[in-house]
Amino acid sequence: MPGPSTYAIIRHYLGRALRETGQALDRVGARGVLHANTKREVGDDAYTFERIFSRHRQKMELLHRGAPRVHSNTFIAPCSHLIGSVAIGEGSSVWYGAVLRADRCRNGLRVKEKRVIESDEDYFDVNDASISDPNSGIDGFGGGVINVGRGSNIQDGVIITAKTGHSTLGDNVTVGHSAQIHSATIGSNVLIGMGSKISPGAKIESNTFIAAGAIVPPDVTVPSGELWAGQPAKKLKSLSKQQLDKIKYQANEVSLKLHGHFFSNLCLICVKSTSNFRVHIYMSWGSAAMSLV
Repeated sequence: MPGPSTYAIIRHYLGRALRETGQALDRVGARGVLHANTKREVGDDAYTFERIFSRHRQKMELLHRGAPRVHSNTFIAPCSHLIGSVAIGEGSSVWYGAVLRADRCRNGLRVKEKRVIESDEDYFDVNDASISDPNSGIDGFGGGVINVGRGSNIQDGVIITAKTGHSTLGDNVTVGHSAQIHSATIGSNVLIGMGSKISPGAKIESNTFIAAGAIVPPDVTVPSGELWAGQPAKKLKSLSKQQLDKIKYQANEVSLKLHGHFFSNLCLICVKSTSNFRVHIYMSWGSAAMSLV
């Protein structure tokens, strides 16, 4: 892939400048309100105030590494991160504290950079060898992209990277809390247990179950229909049809929770610039609404 266009470079740096200028003005305004509402007399003790500064962004585009692409029907938690060339399909979710980082690929931003997943053609092309070209002439390349299919859920504290190659997740994949996936391929209808680790080059075929805490070694293939466990992970047994159905059920159950969380966070986002009094009202209303969905 070529480097970023001149227009993309200008937009990137101008956008950052405007964003940080806005944050600075917000801090000045907050300090001014505090000064206006704090009555002090000469000789009084000095008072302190909190200076809030946050660069947090859910979707972080990188000039030489690409921008995240997300379907409109997804849930991306406020404190999660999509960094670089990360694509999230329809009905999928990225939960609190999860980090998906594809910041080692060669995928410069373009004038008409795609940022929304509308069809299968909008995912990053894992067959494009230039994306992971380590001999690009710029230090730090050699990694890949991250593609997540439909109806998958990346749960709290999960880390997915693409440092040495692409990380690909199929449809209806459940990645349990604090699991790690590094430059690996995951098929569809797969359950990755909590705290497990999928090493670079590993391939997890469809309809499989990786037990909690398991470590799948590099370049190992886990065949379809099997349960693997242990450190290093090995086949424990074959999965029955009933157990395979439970894997799909797990992914569907998480999807049913999306509406409540999405609605609750949407309520808070809409009023975060208003007074503290209104924020508390809307937070309570959002939580109540979430419990009713």
